[in-house]
Amino acid sequence: MKNLVVLFVAIFSFVLVSCSDVLDNSLPTSPILEKSISHDGTIVPNGFPYSYLFSFSEVKGIKFSTSTESETILECYMSDNQSKYTQLFVVVNFNNYSIAPKMFFINKIDKAFFKVNGININQVNNISVYGLSLDNISSYTESPFTNNTEMSELGVANWKSDGTDIHVEAAGIWPSNLKYVFAELTTKQGKVLVFLQRPTSGDFIIPQYGKYGVNNLRLLGYHTVVEKELSQF
Repeated sequence: MKNLVVLFVAIFSFVLVSCSDVLDNSLPTSPILEKSISHDGTIVPNGFPYSYLFSFSEVKGIKFSTSTESETILECYMSDNQSKYTQLFVVVNFNNYSIAPKMFFINKIDKAFFKVNGININQVNNISVYGLSLDNISSYTESPFTNNTEMSELGVANWKSDGTDIHVEAAGIWPSNLKYVFAELTTKQGKVLVFLQRPTSGDFIIPQYGKYGVNNLRLLGYHTVVEKELSQF
């Protein structure tokens, strides 16, 4: 009888430990906590091309004209001392305000020259260009998008700065195929493009940037192509 009791206790303990292991292994893992280390030691979360709040500086003095190849190709020129960029983000603002701004990713750069496809110069009001310089190439050696990848503006219902952080309320519900979000900020010091990964909801905070005196904010997003095409059916 004593041996039977001991056997029962041992079986019960094994079952209890096994159940505990199953519960621990089934806990959801936040993708923001799954991080990897780049070559220079920068922590980059898995699934995201850049680290959270990674900023791209504005490339000023860009000149553009219509390509001789096509009316829907912009030829853009940087000054010689600006030919140090390996990746560019080009935000296009249109003359017709009913047309939402677009952002294009460019990684085909011939010294100080690059092209943007799919834009008619007659519709363009101005462009803003932000770049990843060769100084950071050790951190981000692979391009996360193909050349001329197009991104769209995301509506903003409201935003405010408390002097330290920026509180953002996006308009509407974000689609499931929205993968990455960028914020174009106009500050007292100039303009900057900030990578926000993918906030879990449309109400979120951009930390620290409120202290730079932000007077304008725009959100731009990258949608996965396959899901975007399926959502049109």
